[in-house]
Amino acid sequence: MNDLTFQEITDMSVAFAKSGLFGYKTSSEAFSLMMIAKAHGINPALATERYHIIQGRPAMKSDAMLAAFQESGGKVKWVKRTDTECILHLEHPQGGELEVKWDKARATASGLWGKSNWKTYPTQMLAARCVSEGVRALYPACLCGMYTPEEVSDFAPQEPTQEPPQQVEAVVVDEPAQEPQKLFEPPKESPRPKATPETRKAGFLKAMEGLMQKNRELACKVLGELGYEKPEDVPADKINNVYKAVEKAFKE
Repeated sequence: MNDLTFQEITDMSVAFAKSGLFGYKTSSEAFSLMMIAKAHGINPALATERYHIIQGRPAMKSDAMLAAFQESGGKVKWVKRTDTECILHLEHPQGGELEVKWDKARATASGLWGKSNWKTYPTQMLAARCVSEGVRALYPACLCGMYTPEEVSDFAPQEPTQEPPQQVEAVVVDEPAQEPQKLFEPPKESPRPKATPETRKAGFLKAMEGLMQKNRELACKVLGELGYEKPEDVPADKINNVYKAVEKAFKE
């Protein structure tokens, strides 16, 4: 299923966002996280298990960071984990050993203690800081430059951006009234909006952005070999072929 096509992931992102069951607010959030997951060799349908969108930014869950760290050969041990102090000991064959401590005093000095999330979930916020700092210091390759949702929630909020065309729900005019649904009867699916050249180009640019974050040099090399300087230069009727070529290069 990780070999899903660009169009299939686009359709999935719309369906997942409309379902309201997976934490996605818009189809663009779903699409972005699915493409990040795909680029990292993870089934796109499982993107919510590792990633969040916080204030418009992709973030990697702290437990997913620890899982990726351990999968790469690292070892972790919680020395202390309370509402006022967390200490995490980490080891990695390529990074050595490190012990990270976050407590109330350090969070206060950083201007974090007292914020809403820190009042409600002090242990989780302290622990997430330990995980992010420790894993980033010993083996940053498994983070791909991402922060935890707890860290991103403390960033300055971004200005809201306009939704791309594929996120606009289709409006049915003069639709005949439907009979009330019976108890336990599954709701009827509404038709999905058809993709347009503009929405496909926007999705292509988002997908290329995710791949270029992973390996910009390789992505630019393939684009250059195909005669394009940057993703924006690719015409709408060529994006499928170009994306397949770039994707193939990442798998080799």
